[in-house]
Amino acid sequence: MKKRLEAWMWQLGVALGLIEAPRLQPIPVRSEEQRRLAERRRLRK
Repeated sequence: MKKRLEAWMWQLGVALGLIEAPRLQPIPVRSEEQRRLAERRRLRK
């Protein structure tokens, strides 16, 4: 119960701008061409 209350209070603080939200790292997404090149490299070896 305490954990849930702490999480709720943290979310409220972020929503009100009192706490800065953590910055998320971008997740690289491979294109189809990059996938094909990687597959070709794997097949050559």
